[in-house]
Amino acid sequence: MPASLVFLCARKVVSDHGCALRSLASLPQELYPVLFKAAFLDQRPLVIGELVLRWPERVLSLTRSLRACQHCCLDLSRDWPSRDCLQAVLLAVVKGLRERDRRDRNALRVLDLCGVQDEGGRREPNTMGSWFRTVALSKACLEARGRRRGGESTPKRRRGVSSPAVEVEVRADLFVNGSSFETVRQALRGGGPLRLVCRDLRAEELSTQRTASLLDMLEPSALRRVDLRYNNLGLAGIALLLPRLASCPSLLSLRLLYSNVDVHRPTPGMEAGLRELAGGLGGLLNLREINLTSLRLSGKLRLLLSALERPLEVLELPYFSLTPSDLSYLSSSPHAPALRKLDLSGNSLSVEQLPSLQRLLSLSRSLSHLVLSGCSLTDSLLGALLPSLGLCRGLQSLGLSLNPLSTRGLLSLAHTAICLPLLQLLVYPQPTDCYEEGLPQPPSYYNLMEFPLDQGKLARATEELRQVLERAGRADLVLSTDLYSHSTAELLKGRSKEWRHTDRPASKTSSTLGLTHTRLLCTDLYSHSTAELLKGRSKEWRHTDRPASKTSSTLGLTHTEVCFNTAMSVVHSTYLE
Repeated sequence: MPASLVFLCARKVVSDHGCALRSLASLPQELYPVLFKAAFLDQRPLVIGELVLRWPERVLSLTRSLRACQHCCLDLSRDWPSRDCLQAVLLAVVKGLRERDRRDRNALRVLDLCGVQDEGGRREPNTMGSWFRTVALSKACLEARGRRRGGESTPKRRRGVSSPAVEVEVRADLFVNGSSFETVRQALRGGGPLRLVCRDLRAEELSTQRTASLLDMLEPSALRRVDLRYNNLGLAGIALLLPRLASCPSLLSLRLLYSNVDVHRPTPGMEAGLRELAGGLGGLLNLREINLTSLRLSGKLRLLLSALERPLEVLELPYFSLTPSDLSYLSSSPHAPALRKLDLSGNSLSVEQLPSLQRLLSLSRSLSHLVLSGCSLTDSLLGALLPSLGLCRGLQSLGLSLNPLSTRGLLSLAHTAICLPLLQLLVYPQPTDCYEEGLPQPPSYYNLMEFPLDQGKLARATEELRQVLERAGRADLVLSTDLYSHSTAELLKGRSKEWRHTDRPASKTSSTLGLTHTRLLCTDLYSHSTAELLKGRSKEWRHTDRPASKTSSTLGLTHTEVCFNTAMSVVHSTYLE
């Protein structure tokens, strides 16, 4: 749908700062949201600042303002935000706090930055990620507090007439690590006219004490998601933090990634610690999502999950070292029929565990996203699993990468996949018969990632899979062998409509085969993003996820294991939004 005349005029107005400044006073306030979106689209930070200073409503929600609307079908909220535009918003809010006539010009009391894009989407050079945004927000709070204390924003008062301080509440998702902790801590404590409220918290590489103090400074009623990773918490650290989370009534999601807990390395008091951990989880009354990546708690799943008050909708257990008893419990638990996402990647599945997994899939009729990557699934195991998988009619994405499957096994998988009406994404492994001679048997997922491929065999296998989709009329189903593909994420999340409608080659290989993104995505495992992640060369990945950090080394995790799981979690973790 083309932009409306109103939006086209708005873009013309914001194209010149001087013109916009002269026009704002005479324009109806109802047009401010349209002007705001137009200014963000064309990256006009000066105009954005003027609009925020004069914002006519009590609440300014960035994501809501940038979504598709009646005047413009573009959804800018699904792209990484422009650094200049976002800084212009913050500077204008701080400036507005010290304007003496602020209450006459600006009604803004809540700035909502929750849900700003951090992963996937189109990322342009001049954008701001979650870590930098957290630091910028914290510094804005400190600046506003300093100006208030310095007397710049204190208005003259008439005797006997109170003039309460104007405050703006900033709601945001925060990413805190060792580099940003002190700045965020100062912003959260001590009050001030700009009050920072956290909805989703990600804390990385912090000590238990720092994590606890951070949680103590947050507003419990606002906290919705907590993501603690690479923090080396151990059982004692997790047990210390869970009572603090129990006071958060809106907490829906808890992620404890790489927390250095392993029942295969018993320590004194471990059993008591596990019972305390289970009791702490039971205190999270509204929990719907839990991620226990690399908490090697073999045989303890019943103890942990039976303590929960309500069934889970999202359960992620990569590298949990699942036992047959764990899967048996899960398949008969109240969680099975309620699950919308299940991630068991990195757990070696055997014939003994197969009946429980079959029963689990047959019960999980609400399942939308399933990840069984790196689970040692062979052709025979997958073949036995396919009938149960075919019952998951609501499945939208399926991850089976890094399993030792042949072309024959993949063709059977493809025939099952085309019968799942809602399936949009299938991430599959390179066929074992498409590698060069000498592939170790059975191959590990490291072998499947690193061993050279026979490009001729791979092209023929790819063509066979393409024909299965073509004959079934499933051009909407995306097949990919890429652990992390920007284009795949775009297609599945609907974030970039041009990917759906443009016959754009995905790679040199797929271009040779005449394939397009809408039919078969990149058959090259090492896209730019994945290669950068695996080689540890991307500063953005190292800064945010730090897969090869000294913390992960301390936890005894291999570089390949951490990189693989990080990449898979990016592809599949946010599709439920």
